[in-house]
Formats: sequence, C-alpha cells, structure tokens
Amino acid sequence: MIKTLTTVGNSKAVILPSVLVKRYNLKKVTIEATEEGILIRPVDAKTSFQRKMDQARRNKSAIYRKMELEANDPKTIAFYNDPSNTFEDVDLDIVES
Repeated sequence: MIKTLTTVGNSKAVILPSVLVKRYNLKKVTIEATEEGILIRPVDAKTSFQRKMDQARRNKSAIYRKMELEANDPKTIAFYNDPSNTFEDVDLDIVES
C-alpha cells in the first residue's frame, strides 16, 4: 500500500485506512526504525511466539497432566525399558532426574 505524507503543522503524517484501523483495533501505535525501514504496529501487539507462549502458560497444568498420563502409559514404559532402543539423539540437558 502506498500512502502520501500529509503536512500537519511542522510535521508529516500518514493517514491509515479505516479498514486497517478496524482490522487491528488500533487505538495507539508504536513507530520503530528498523533496518528495512519504518515499522508501525499496535502498542499491545505480540509476536506469534509470544501469543503461543501465553497460551502454553494458560494450559500448563493440562499439558503436564497429559505428559504424566503418557509417561505412565504401559506402552511408553515398555518402549523406554527396551534395551534395543537408543537415545543418543536426546538432549540430556532437558531431561530432569
């Protein structure tokens, strides 16, 4: 989308289309200088990673319950007790004792 700057006093302004204001529920925006140019985004905007982490935190107890059920499943226990299974690709830093 190409927009023309408008003079407002001694400054310049960009008028955002109402469809974008409604779509992103804009009340306030933050303007950042980036290597690629100028970034305009909602003040409360979160990255998709931040939204997924928020969701994971909300669902943490359900996730732990599911992990516990799977860990106590006889098939899971049999798999890990089978000496023919190797776990060389497991990152031991993430495994709790």
